Amino acid sequence: MELRVGAFFKDFAHGVRLLLRRPAFAVAAVTSLALGVGLNTTLFSVVNAVLLRDMPVDRPEKLVEIYSSASEEIPQFTSSYPDLLSIRQGADAFSGIAAHAYVRGIVSNGDHAALVTGQVVTANYFDVLGVRPALGRGFRNGEDSVEGEAPVAILGDRLWRQRFAGQASVLDETLDLSGVRYTIVGVAPAGFSGTLPGLDPEFWVPVTMVDRLSFSGLQSVADDDPGQTRLGRRGTRWLFVTARLRAERSLEEARAQVDTVFARLRTEYPATNEKTKPSVLAAAKVRFHPMLDGYVKAASAVLLTAVGLVLMIACANVANMQLARGAARRRELAVRAAIGASRARLVRQLMSESLALALAGGTLGVLIAYWASGLLGRLPTDALPVRMRFDFGVDGSVLVFAILASLLTTALFGLAPALSASKLDLVPALKADASGEGARRRRIALHDALVVGQFAMSLLLLVGGALLARGLLAARSTDLGFDPAPIASIEFNLQMNGYDVDRAAAFRKRAIDALRAIPGVTGVAAASRLPLAGDVTMEAVHVRGQHDPGSEGTPVDAVSAGPDYFRVVGVPLVEGRAFTDDDCESSRRVAIVNETLARRFWPGRSAVGQEVHLAGLAQPPHEIVGVARDHKVRSIGEAPRSYLHLPIGPSRIVSLAVRTAGPSAGVIPALRSAILELEPAVVFTDDVAAAEVASRTLLPTRVGALLLGSFGGLALLLAAVGLYGVIAYSVSLRTREVGVRMALGARPGDVLRLVLRQGGRLALIGVAIGSLLAAIVGRVLESLLYGVSAIDPIAYAAGAGILLLAAAVANVVPAVGAARIDPFRTLRAD
Repeated sequence: MELRVGAFFKDFAHGVRLLLRRPAFAVAAVTSLALGVGLNTTLFSVVNAVLLRDMPVDRPEKLVEIYSSASEEIPQFTSSYPDLLSIRQGADAFSGIAAHAYVRGIVSNGDHAALVTGQVVTANYFDVLGVRPALGRGFRNGEDSVEGEAPVAILGDRLWRQRFAGQASVLDETLDLSGVRYTIVGVAPAGFSGTLPGLDPEFWVPVTMVDRLSFSGLQSVADDDPGQTRLGRRGTRWLFVTARLRAERSLEEARAQVDTVFARLRTEYPATNEKTKPSVLAAAKVRFHPMLDGYVKAASAVLLTAVGLVLMIACANVANMQLARGAARRRELAVRAAIGASRARLVRQLMSESLALALAGGTLGVLIAYWASGLLGRLPTDALPVRMRFDFGVDGSVLVFAILASLLTTALFGLAPALSASKLDLVPALKADASGEGARRRRIALHDALVVGQFAMSLLLLVGGALLARGLLAARSTDLGFDPAPIASIEFNLQMNGYDVDRAAAFRKRAIDALRAIPGVTGVAAASRLPLAGDVTMEAVHVRGQHDPGSEGTPVDAVSAGPDYFRVVGVPLVEGRAFTDDDCESSRRVAIVNETLARRFWPGRSAVGQEVHLAGLAQPPHEIVGVARDHKVRSIGEAPRSYLHLPIGPSRIVSLAVRTAGPSAGVIPALRSAILELEPAVVFTDDVAAAEVASRTLLPTRVGALLLGSFGGLALLLAAVGLYGVIAYSVSLRTREVGVRMALGARPGDVLRLVLRQGGRLALIGVAIGSLLAAIVGRVLESLLYGVSAIDPIAYAAGAGILLLAAAVANVVPAVGAARIDPFRTLRAD
């Protein structure tokens, strides 16, 4: 064994010396590999942080997530606080059951106020997760038993360092949060983000303090819930529930117990729980949310495949260079074989050189990944609905991936050239002027196959990027049904400033008047959301004669709007009237539907005067008083979607749509200033131009087009270099043939066409194979395409045109060199 190890290191050292004698070859090969390994390692560091890295909790394999839902459309939703207490009482398979929800608050520090995001949690939250605070203590039993009576807080590491300079003396100091003074009892460990990766809570407070903060999360509300507060309403579902299994209990036992609890709740509380069903899942199988994880994993798989193709193209490039170098070394290898070296010995020597290249390329690739992952970690996340914060650092898992990728590249680019170069016909190989016609043909065939594969993979990436770019262009020319340019949204939550509902309603009127007085503002209306905004509210619509009394109804998107809303957003009414002040102030049961919803339930007749029920047919109906023109609701590429408008009522959340005479982005500072003059302590939760809101819906497509286009461009560059190398190598082997042709009368143009024909043939074969692969992969991208087919001819033509142009450029230099061969000098040398 020691002899074998010593022989390996001897071969490896010899390989390094040989590479150092050919620095141009070594630099080109290492650079190609470094780009491939660096891209793959960088993207894996992202996937590792988002999907793979273990949660910073104790024994995550014993944790489960408990969801509940009354809708088949969303089988995993949040739970109510009374249901949480019922699960605790009826399921003994758990050693602890905790819950949390996301909230926002205003941190006050003298004259400065800032919006912060945190969590309200049950007192046992840190205990169930097995997390010990870095400083101080967790919450005590009883600190979540009485509403509003336990103003204690645990700080996140970032808020602790920003607000308190990371001082250990922070314990027992106070934090002013949304008008309530909290006593700081602990500081969470650095890097702890709870059970959802990327979300960076800045504080934790007991769940009983939720009504002192602004709730921000998934929520469903039952209209006939008798509870008086959020904690008391069984039909208000807003908590994420996490439980820890007892050591001797199984997930199946826990699931059966929770099912039994909910079966009892459906009988005891039919008004709020009649249709509610639980879902109990292993926490290790849930990353963000069961309904979201599939999309995230699919996107990660697409990107990993894309950069994997770049790595394969890089390997093919180096393999081609190795083949050319092996041909030049055939005499050297033949001498080794003639004096007794076996073929296995020759392969081992050649593979040791490949390993040296792979290690050098892998090391440089890791350095690239260190730089790129740090850059990614500093990118802003303002375009996302919530602030995300991931650690994309290169940890042990990423280093292992880089090592495995480097070893894989050794096999991918080293084995075939080593086997080809070591298959020797000694007699012709020992001649300085011959290499064996059969061996030459084999090498050219392998060269050609590698180049065809490179071009096929390059076209696959180019077409993917072109499809997404075409989708972006189509989306930008899509008729939204309204013009977002002169519209802005401004929103703040007066609950965080201690306002009750009546004071907030009065403030909203004053705010609307103040904004209308700003020069350039042509209209202001209250609205719970702008079209195409990320937040979605749904109502279950029941229509008598079309729904049974016990049915779930038809879920449709809904918005709460005030007077002048339709003029402000630029969506005209095609029939009926708009909302009035009286509709909103008296909570009158009226509604406005869009054309799609009207056609859905009342085809061929007027919807005005018809009635819809929102909480079952037993509840009083809403009379339809108007029909609005269709417009895009959730995304630019969606089919016409049913949309319901309801009068906006009093609320502590003030959300306003503003219409301006010109582009709205320039007026937003004036809007903020006008509100702050009325209430200096306001912190805005949203102040954005509607054009930016519309643009956000295209973010996945825009990012995909940029990444695939960039990967495709890099792949094409590598493939073009590979083609150049193949043609140049082929010309070098055919120098004598070209000389004979020219001596017999062939003109330089004939030789030029001969060489270009070879490269063109390889590129065309690559285009054909790449097009077939792109047609298959294009189906995966269909959900990101807007008005563009997965086999869009323009995208394919653009990708193929770019590829063929690059191939032509790569062909020209060796072709021109071949056309300039002096036949007499060549034949004389021969």
